[in-house]
Amino acid sequence: MEKILLTISLLLFLAAIGTAVYIRQSLIVYTTQILDCLDSIGKGVGQGILKKDFDFYKDLETLPAKIQMKVYQLCEFVEKRSEENLRQRKQLESIISDISHQVKTPIASIRMYHNLLERESLDAEKHKEFLLAAEHQADKLEFFMKSMITMSRLETGLICVQPEINSIYELIAQAVCDIALKAEEKNIEITAACEEGLSAYFDERWTLEGVFNILDNSVKYTQNGGRIEISAGKTDFFVRIKIKDNGRGIAKSHIPDIFKRFYREPESAQIEGVGIGLYLAREIVMNQHGFIEICSKSGVGTEVYINLPVSG
Repeated sequence: MEKILLTISLLLFLAAIGTAVYIRQSLIVYTTQILDCLDSIGKGVGQGILKKDFDFYKDLETLPAKIQMKVYQLCEFVEKRSEENLRQRKQLESIISDISHQVKTPIASIRMYHNLLERESLDAEKHKEFLLAAEHQADKLEFFMKSMITMSRLETGLICVQPEINSIYELIAQAVCDIALKAEEKNIEITAACEEGLSAYFDERWTLEGVFNILDNSVKYTQNGGRIEISAGKTDFFVRIKIKDNGRGIAKSHIPDIFKRFYREPESAQIEGVGIGLYLAREIVMNQHGFIEICSKSGVGTEVYINLPVSG
């Protein structure tokens, strides 16, 4: 009997030692995996690339597996943040490059006209012509800087649109009034059809700027004697403003790019502009849970659809 008890005790002792060794080895394995995971995160931060080739027991309910699950999620979070930071850095570099390019031309022109105006032999007519040209370039630079300020405020949330129920009829009427002088200079006819009682959910001030930017674009790219038609109607969830022109149109391959910041078609280099108007219009409308659509055919004309929510 004593031998049996001794044997059982010995077996239990060996089992306990075996269990302790197994648990210790398991903890070492899991701890090593977690440390490798953390090392991967540490090495990859800021580079946009993180190692995730460690073992991942997502189907197990053990405590080490749950810890590893949390570490894995942390790894994915850090990777996404690193990729986003890298994307934003590249975007900032692109913006700075674009700004430098846009500002360089008017500054160079102003400097050139200034040098010409310093010439004593310059007659009065030329003096006046160069002064007007320099003023035009200064106006262009001022417009660009104002647009940049508006754009940056929208993107950083410093400008907060405050939509409420407003009149679409009055919105269109004011936009047409604001663009009328530019259209008249090119003998462009503008017609508008909208019910006086039509309303939607939008910020009156900022939406007006967005609609004006689209109309301004239509006037720029419509030839002398052209025509712009504006109409508005209600769908199930949106009020749709349609702006149609018979201008030069947009090549199908360029349509996906026209709402990009500073984008201008290669064929439009001779037409004044900085490529911010449509970008701002889209940002303003999207910030109010609306959207803009474009249909265009090169040489035929363009149709722009501004969709504003019927209610908040």
